[in-house]
Amino acid sequence: MKRILFLIGLLATTGCSDLLNKEPLAALSVSSAYATPSDALRALTAAYNPLLNFPGYDGYSIYDIVADNAEKGGEGPSDASYFNEIAYYAIPTSNTVALQVWRNCYLGVYRSNLVLENVPGIEMDATESARILAEAKFLRAYYYFTLVTFYGDVPLITKSDIQTFDAERTPKEQVYALIEKDMAEASEILPLRSKLPAAEMGRVTKGAAQAYLGKVYLYKKDFQKAEVWFKKVMDSNEYSLDPDYYRPFTMAGEFGTENVFEINHMYSPQYLTARNQASIRQGSAGMYGWGFANPTQDFVDAFEPGDPRLKLTVYKQGDIMPDGKVADVGNSETGYMSKKAYLLAGDFPATGDPAHSGKNELKMRYGMLLLWYAEAANENGNTEPALAALNLVRKRARQGVANVLPDVTVTTQNALREKIWQEERVEYGMENHRYFDLIRQGRAGTVLRAYSAKYNSSKGKNFKDGTHELFPIPQTEVDLSQGRLVQNKGY
Repeated sequence: MKRILFLIGLLATTGCSDLLNKEPLAALSVSSAYATPSDALRALTAAYNPLLNFPGYDGYSIYDIVADNAEKGGEGPSDASYFNEIAYYAIPTSNTVALQVWRNCYLGVYRSNLVLENVPGIEMDATESARILAEAKFLRAYYYFTLVTFYGDVPLITKSDIQTFDAERTPKEQVYALIEKDMAEASEILPLRSKLPAAEMGRVTKGAAQAYLGKVYLYKKDFQKAEVWFKKVMDSNEYSLDPDYYRPFTMAGEFGTENVFEINHMYSPQYLTARNQASIRQGSAGMYGWGFANPTQDFVDAFEPGDPRLKLTVYKQGDIMPDGKVADVGNSETGYMSKKAYLLAGDFPATGDPAHSGKNELKMRYGMLLLWYAEAANENGNTEPALAALNLVRKRARQGVANVLPDVTVTTQNALREKIWQEERVEYGMENHRYFDLIRQGRAGTVLRAYSAKYNSSKGKNFKDGTHELFPIPQTEVDLSQGRLVQNKGY
């Protein structure tokens, strides 16, 4: 499966100026026959494909850039200026990120629908057919979850012959109902992580479906169900915190016990046209990269004194890197770069070109899940299990260093909530979650305007409550719909 995912992505991994409307190799057309098990697998692989360029410049850590964790970086204000349109909350309806997310997600929905419509008619092993259908349900739910998070109400399309511009926006609660149904049904069929043979690593598992269903409920503020689904993952004993905090961000940590869901990349000398640019985008221009996503001083200052995660999350000029190299942060706006995105010398491909790297993109890990569980449990008044999960994360974070990161002992709900939110920021900082954490917690405007005032920065200054929690519907899509798609408030 890893090789198939790699091959299908050859046309989807591209440069800054060539991102939209990609048709991957091996994608099945509507007119193609769905006759054999190989056809079923190719159709499923095509549904996975949008993840390789997903969602909205993921490899740039944009949702740290547009929050208080990072500045844009790059080669100057005009380089990928659409990121600053979001960070400064002057978002036009032509914003490139808004358009790319919309089109990429609906491409994934369309291909998932093709699988669900056509694979049941193929004569093949019943168990494998059921698994392929479950994976397609997970993927459709994943894409729709991104859509409702970005835009709110969106067209709910479950048939491959319906176009987005022919449909009206569906109330998001109805979209959520499909997401929940798809994820729950997928979780009943998908195999446990421990049951995957090595050749199938990267295919969706039961734990991933359960974890994302918990995340869906967390975003909906249905904390009771979020706690239940996160606990299912915890009780499965399929996952654990890697004793080495940094290892999951290296090739040595791929498919480790902490990794709940990750996107595969693979180096192959046969297919050097493939482009894996995640590490390049956030790599220092002084070493091998493009210099995007420069951690802010505010983010650095958020770490408690002596927290070992700080030096494992960011690096500055002259630091000795894990591979022994001396750090050069290039033209970083802040003097910092993300170490989690750093490509170790030993992880470079044989060509020496980081674009051929086989380093995976880690989308969800157990350290995140434990904190989300703690957040949900605390909101439900279950203080002891919330503290236990929070302190388990802090224990691993110490990395064996004594007298740092003492256990949290506060028991009032408000105080514990603040502690959990703070831990989330530093535990998975620069992993592309900060922006949507602030929005789902209802404090984006407060935090971002405070950041703007503190640093006399344009970042976050113009955040307007009631508008900027959502992105605009891309104007091209509104125009194509001839008015069926109604624009979000304030755009």
